Amino acid sequence: MPEDLEKEIKGVLSSTDLLAFPAALERAIFTRYQGFLQGVTLYQNSGYHRSLEPKPVVWSKGAARLLDYGTTENALPLLVIPSLVNRFYILDLKADNSFLRWLAEQGFRPFVMDWGEPGPAEKDFGLDDYIGNYLSDALDTVRKITEVSPAVLGYCMGGTLAVALARLHPDKVSAAVFMASPWDFHEGQAEGGVARLRAEALVGLLPLVKLQKQLPSEILQSLFASLDQTLSLRKFSAFNQMENHSRAAENFVALEDWLNDGVPLTEKVAEECLRDWYGENITGRGDWTIQRQKIRPDELGVPALSIVSLKDRIVPAASSMALAKDLPDSETIQTSLGHIGMTVSGAAQSKIWEPVAEWLCSKMKNK
Repeated sequence: MPEDLEKEIKGVLSSTDLLAFPAALERAIFTRYQGFLQGVTLYQNSGYHRSLEPKPVVWSKGAARLLDYGTTENALPLLVIPSLVNRFYILDLKADNSFLRWLAEQGFRPFVMDWGEPGPAEKDFGLDDYIGNYLSDALDTVRKITEVSPAVLGYCMGGTLAVALARLHPDKVSAAVFMASPWDFHEGQAEGGVARLRAEALVGLLPLVKLQKQLPSEILQSLFASLDQTLSLRKFSAFNQMENHSRAAENFVALEDWLNDGVPLTEKVAEECLRDWYGENITGRGDWTIQRQKIRPDELGVPALSIVSLKDRIVPAASSMALAKDLPDSETIQTSLGHIGMTVSGAAQSKIWEPVAEWLCSKMKNK
């Protein structure tokens, strides 16, 4: 319940006229619902369009492209790996709110994987194909262009993929950063715990995946929304209170556009994620295999940095901490910023971007 609504209700309850309570509650609900609807209407009529100039494509295969965000040839190279279920540009949301462009200004040369939307080339793809084929090719491309072994930086599911890539090619990777990256999908909880119940619910989507031959982005959006059922009400009501055309309002619209621009998962990837990750927790158990090799963090031969959000509803802290604890040469940053907040919030630069850049410089310049 919103704090101001709760305060108003308590005020009425504490009064001597309890008959006023139903009417007061009805007025409060109506007022907040009107604010929510007005916020949704403002968003729909915003007219905002993402207009950043495209970055050079240095490699492509099927739907996937590798984009070069670099500004100088001698900058420290990074291979940035976003999730398969969301577009990469959460890391390049706006010209004045872009992790990738900021990294380039700090002396790095980020190459980001734009997965695109699965097409005919990816129709039968599983995780083995995305990692052993596309990511391995992209890694080789970065090394060929820069003549340096890059660091890899994975965000969300992209961090889980980055673990496998670094494990398969330890001689081609100089360091690794894992931002809000899931690993233990049961989070160490006993039977009947929240993580297990969520896993059981996700496994229940497998018949739909078989029927659709993919996991549609709309289903994924619904799953994420169910993690906080009053989030839409709160955020659109807050948007309704923002000053028109303010930076905060523009950031809100840009972020909502990204959230609504989801990507489906191929049938095989969806089955692997739902059944093997969430259902069987093969990553947390140490039984995940890519390219016929078991992917175990304790065998990762590069220095690693883990960013763990203590307020992450999408990737609970215990899930990503399990990865951090297993890495042999590892440092961890715990943050109160949320899953998305660590990339685009007002505090992201000071609390996440700058520490990540400092750590990368300390590891890569010694190579």
